[in-house]
Amino acid sequence: MDNLGFYYGAAKVLHDISIGLQSNQVSAFIGPSGCGKSTFLRTLNRMNDIIPGTRVEGDVLIDERKHLRGRHDVVDLRRRVGMVFQKSNPFPKSIFENVAYGIRINGMARDRADLSYRVEESLEHAALWDEVKDRLHESALALSGGQQQRFVHRARAGGASGNSPDGRAGVGAGSHRDAAASRS
Repeated sequence: MDNLGFYYGAAKVLHDISIGLQSNQVSAFIGPSGCGKSTFLRTLNRMNDIIPGTRVEGDVLIDERKHLRGRHDVVDLRRRVGMVFQKSNPFPKSIFENVAYGIRINGMARDRADLSYRVEESLEHAALWDEVKDRLHESALALSGGQQQRFVHRARAGGASGNSPDGRAGVGAGSHRDAAASRS
C-alpha cells in the first residue's frame, strides 16, 4: 500500500500509511484501543465503503491490482482479505442461515441436502453441533457469548472469508493486537 489515508468526514484518522505485506504471511498490528487498527484493516477489504461520509486516499495493491477505487468485485476481494472481529458479530438471522451464507456465496453446495450437510459439518468443526442441532432456526444472536465466538470465528468462517478450515486467508482485529494475511 502506498500513502493510505482514511477520513471520517473531515477528520483524517489514518495518515499516509505505506507498507508492504507479503502473500500468505501473517502480519501483526499492535496498539492501544482506538488507534486505528480496525479502521486500517476494514480499509483493506473495503468494509468502510458502506459508512456514509467516509473517504479513502492512496492505493492498496493486491496481486498488482488497485482495489480502493472503482467497481471491483468486493465479494471476491473479501474472500481474499477477510476479517475476524474481536467481538463476535453474528448476522441477525438464524443459526442455519448464518453458516449457510458463506457456503452459498462461495458456491460450495450443489443442492439443499449438500448445504445442510456442510452447515452441520461446519458446526461440528466449531464444537457447536450438539449444542445447537435442535435450534438451527433460532436467531444466532441468542447464542451465549462463548458460543457466538466459536460460531462466528469457526463455523461461519468455514464457508466464508476469514480463518477458514480450507485455508483461505484472514484478517483479525483486536484492541491489543491485530493480524492480517492476504492470499494470492
